[in-house]
Amino acid sequence: MNLASNLSGSTAISSVSIHHLPHESKFVLKPNIRGLAKRMIYRLINYQILDGFSDAEVYCIIDTILELLKPAPAFIHMPAPVIIFGDTHGQFADLIRIIKRVDTPPKSRFLFLGDYCDRGRKSIEILILLFCYKLLYPKDVQILRGNHECSKMNRLYGFYEECRRTRGTQLWKKFQAVFNEMPLCCLVENRIITMHGGISPDIKGMETLYKLKKPKTHAECDTGVALDLMWSDPAAGADSCCSWQFNKMRNASWMFGTETVKEFCRLLNIDMIVRAHEVCRNGHMFYCDKLLSSHKTVLPDRSHEAHEMAKQSTSQTSTAAATETTQLNTAPLTTASSSSNDTSFSSLQTPPTLSSLTQSESTTSSITSEPITTKSSATAAPTTSKSTIDNSVTAVSTPTTSTGSIT
Repeated sequence: MNLASNLSGSTAISSVSIHHLPHESKFVLKPNIRGLAKRMIYRLINYQILDGFSDAEVYCIIDTILELLKPAPAFIHMPAPVIIFGDTHGQFADLIRIIKRVDTPPKSRFLFLGDYCDRGRKSIEILILLFCYKLLYPKDVQILRGNHECSKMNRLYGFYEECRRTRGTQLWKKFQAVFNEMPLCCLVENRIITMHGGISPDIKGMETLYKLKKPKTHAECDTGVALDLMWSDPAAGADSCCSWQFNKMRNASWMFGTETVKEFCRLLNIDMIVRAHEVCRNGHMFYCDKLLSSHKTVLPDRSHEAHEMAKQSTSQTSTAAATETTQLNTAPLTTASSSSNDTSFSSLQTPPTLSSLTQSESTTSSITSEPITTKSSATAAPTTSKSTIDNSVTAVSTPTTSTGSIT
């Protein structure tokens, strides 16, 4: 979301910026780390890989971003104009495609609303890219924490396995330390409040957010305002008029209705709430008389479902080919048996000639050779079918449709 212009337009910002956090203004990036961050951004933007960078270099970026985020409060401010990103969930190619359509820092400002890892296959690349941008332009890039930036979530939904498979579990542990220091909520230009999940009944005013502490344990992530900022959802349909009710979809936090959103905006004297946390048609969706907006940068990665479909299609095609081969193999046996009976019967009448035996062998040979050719063509069919399905995966990954899913 761009608060100043269209997505494809310019987001040039003034040289005088406001709401900068003091620790960001004082932060000085070492020249060698600055050079490393620039090289990583170039490699990731142009080749979408981290190959060639050692574990020590990756750890260096993570340790430095941890040093930068530690002094940050849980509630931060950011000036407009700003481009707001929703969930990315490891879908690095889609993120790059969107970034290439807009100006990058320092020509524009980025605000990310969390859920960078899990589900997709390139969570590490997304996080390292955002960390590098944050290190190079700490005033122009802000990264909030989502519910998947909690160890109990990303331990189960793919990020742990991705780290273990690529660079080891030590990398996963280092990421958890950074996640614990991410802010939970951001106020844009004093008029728009943003978070990953939603609002909380425990927020009684701005002072509640200013006093908010960053959760660093499982217990702290599962209670109070921090839980709601990462997990709550707007109610829909018949429940849209409700005040507060238990979130049955997530089995955690709350669901809130239109009147609750209006009261919350009056309480904090803001114009709008912007959140992520769910799939939205065309990347965004408005609720509650346009006082609430949900954003999704990319759709969930469904490639694993397509692969399962491809396997099933391959299995079914192989079964059909085997059946066809069996039938064809059975036919020559019957023909040969019939030919043998005729020959033995004719031997009682007159002995077979050499030409008739040669012709009979030629016929049997041509019949039995047919299943080999048919089997070869049958086994080639699944490859074409799988390729067609894999091509459809790319189309599914693009943010064009789907509503109502939860992440």
